[in-house]
Amino acid sequence: MKNILCYGDSNTWGWTPVSGERYPLHVRWTGIMQKNLGGEYHVIEDGMNGRTTCYDDPTWPFHNGFKSIYASLETHYPLDLVIVMLGSNDAKRHICATPYASACGMENIVRVIRSGMYGNGKKDPEILIVSPILIGEDIDRTCSFGEMSAPFSRLLSKELGRVAREQGTFFMDASLYAEPSKEDCLHMTPEGHAALAEAMTEKVREILS
Repeated sequence: MKNILCYGDSNTWGWTPVSGERYPLHVRWTGIMQKNLGGEYHVIEDGMNGRTTCYDDPTWPFHNGFKSIYASLETHYPLDLVIVMLGSNDAKRHICATPYASACGMENIVRVIRSGMYGNGKKDPEILIVSPILIGEDIDRTCSFGEMSAPFSRLLSKELGRVAREQGTFFMDASLYAEPSKEDCLHMTPEGHAALAEAMTEKVREILS
């Protein structure tokens, strides 16, 4: 069995745009991917609402993705593949990150995954960096996101793609397959989860075949 860790934020956790509740497992992209891949794969879902790449959020403690990746890897190894989809929460007004800085945070996460401790056997896990879906232009400016959040999300893919090339990891852009919902301009609809799951399934098979 091949173990796949999906490390992300609320769009991995399965936040519903309307109610803020959690989509059932069979609706979430991780659950659909597990069904598609079958019993030879174990998809491990580690999504946390509000998780950043590498930033401490003063309004929401313990959501620094770089700091918590150690515990996640330690808990779930041995791993064959780690999928990391983070960056949207770096666009919050009170975090004030840049796409380049977020990509640097992703690069540090990659280095931790490749520390020689978490692979299946003597090999480090493969890594798939996924640039998140876009943030909608009409996102509620009264929430944590602001006028620069949508432009931030449109520049992030280029920076994360650069990190993937430089570090020799695999790369996907989730915005090519799913869009933010019209309700909150941030989270995926069930249709978005399904479309992303199909693309992820194909990519995972390509990586681990």
